[in-house]
Amino acid sequence: MAAPEPSDLYWDAQRLELAGQGDAALKSYAKLLARSPDSEAAASNLLAAAVREGNFADALTAIRFGQKAQTTDSDAPLLGFVDAFRRKKWGEASAAVAELEAKRDFAFMAPMLNGWLNVAQGRASGFSASQLMTGGLTAYYGDDQLVYFDLAEGNIAQGKLRLRNFRGYDEPHGRFLAGHAMGEFARSGDQEFASALGRQIGLEQGNYVTSKVTADIGLAMMFARLAIALDEQKQPQNALYFARLGQWIAPTSDAAKLSLAELLQRQGLNQKSSAILKTIAPNSPFWFQSVVNQTQLADTPDMAVAVAKTALDAQPKSAQLKLLYAQRLEQAGQREQAIPVYRSLLDLNATEGGGSIRAMHLLLLASALDAGGDWNGAQKALEEALLLAPRNAQVLNYLGYSLLERRIDVKRGFELVSKAYELAPQSAAITDSLGWAHFLKGEFDIAIPLLEAAVKSAIGDVAINEHLGDAYWSVGRKSEARFAWKAAALAAEGDVAVRLTRKIDFGWTKETAAP
Repeated sequence: MAAPEPSDLYWDAQRLELAGQGDAALKSYAKLLARSPDSEAAASNLLAAAVREGNFADALTAIRFGQKAQTTDSDAPLLGFVDAFRRKKWGEASAAVAELEAKRDFAFMAPMLNGWLNVAQGRASGFSASQLMTGGLTAYYGDDQLVYFDLAEGNIAQGKLRLRNFRGYDEPHGRFLAGHAMGEFARSGDQEFASALGRQIGLEQGNYVTSKVTADIGLAMMFARLAIALDEQKQPQNALYFARLGQWIAPTSDAAKLSLAELLQRQGLNQKSSAILKTIAPNSPFWFQSVVNQTQLADTPDMAVAVAKTALDAQPKSAQLKLLYAQRLEQAGQREQAIPVYRSLLDLNATEGGGSIRAMHLLLLASALDAGGDWNGAQKALEEALLLAPRNAQVLNYLGYSLLERRIDVKRGFELVSKAYELAPQSAAITDSLGWAHFLKGEFDIAIPLLEAAVKSAIGDVAINEHLGDAYWSVGRKSEARFAWKAAALAAEGDVAVRLTRKIDFGWTKETAAP
């Protein structure tokens, strides 16, 4: 029987890929490259498929063929580096770094790669703060690496000082750094600082376990950070390649797993993402985020509820998991079941304190009660939240808008949304509330610019577009009013959709006025 033609192998691989049979497609691409070893397209397709499937051997094969044909991308030496590092062939790894430098695009990584090669061989890294002073990408991507080097080399005091001055905790790489550093400080006996790092990234108090910071961890975190940056730059294939490098060099790193899983999720590879997330254990500082991501990957809202409930059963005292469970219940249309979970969070607040946290939980409870038709209960929760957090813009806006909407106390409602706007003028919802408050007072010349600004910030929002349409109609700008109502109708449902249709067809009336 004649061997299949390269074109047949290519189209077979494409068909299998489209059918979601990634592993079978990978085998076809491997056969294609074996038949056409000089084909740049064959090597490129095999590499992309190997990265998607997580097959290191096939990825390496694709790179090797590409290097022979001199058709590889500038980041290709990194896979050779990872391969040599895993085999502890330090000379080969150094040669890969030199090749990377020669290709220039990722040469900024060389000082850090060489530093980790030194650490892996039991030598001082040689990477110092002075290398960040020169600016450029080494400085940009080296701030967290400097701390990893401190921790790996046992310079705990220096690492602590750098962590105190670190400014990236709200970014993924900063959260990864704090999560790893927690373990190092706990092992050194400084549990107080370990706990402070946990609080810095929003972790609850607990006994978290992380592996010791070693060269493979430091490298994985560098690759993960670059993966996230490339994804933000709309380079999904390159991003996934870097995330895989992180996983391949440190396969047990939970942070590397989380980074890879999130990138797989963004590319629609949900099953692969979910499988990785499930390997992160509950004692990991990255577990809670993995649970959140698993609920997002669930096929149905009810399945998301089940994921959250399973996690809560594993850690029944976790306020974060209770909150996640309640929110997923609401999203699944199980509001009545969510309300007692929100109330149980208030019981935790009563014993643990924390006015701002309790105010947030009261706000969520109020929202659930309000949506369920219990305005009296909702107002009681909102008033308590306001007492606890009088400068919380969301609480001020929710209570103020609710009073305006129900025409209960328009004067107080106006005062509350005005204060909310002073605190958060960038919020489209709050800007809308203030605009609507002026509209209800008949101050159309003030209301319309505010409502227009709110629409620009939230162009698809149903309520804001309807408010703007009503305001336009009130000053005789009827064609613009219908345009705004049509924009609102695009996403409207139920009674709101019916009301908007009537306004579009017949114009505004008291019966069709926005609440």
